[in-house]
Amino acid sequence: MNSVQAQTNNSSVNTLVSDSYLDALINSLQDPIESACYLTAIIEAEDPEPELLPLALNDVSKALDKTGASTQSLEVILQKQGTEAIYGLADWLKGLGLKLSVTVDAAEAQSQDPDQELEDLEMAA
Repeated sequence: MNSVQAQTNNSSVNTLVSDSYLDALINSLQDPIESACYLTAIIEAEDPEPELLPLALNDVSKALDKTGASTQSLEVILQKQGTEAIYGLADWLKGLGLKLSVTVDAAEAQSQDPDQELEDLEMAA
């Protein structure tokens, strides 16, 4: 068993994970599409657990950053506030080959215009 630790707003979160699970997760996250989906799932969770986002970002960092430099910069970014944190996270993700973006919520758009197809929404974005 491994203990994974993340800093969230001046408090530490320890989580026990098996080595085989963590190895399999990091291996799967080496695919940037998998990493993007993983982070999206954490961010868009119905009942979000804020302490999971720093853990997920660390997992993605381990998978995509071969130099290990992004882990240290992530700690600094997560301590920032407001727009500085958002722009810092966007730059950090860009360094890993990912990007932070905002899209139209398909369910919201469909409720406003039920005749509009999801494909039309995606093409407009």
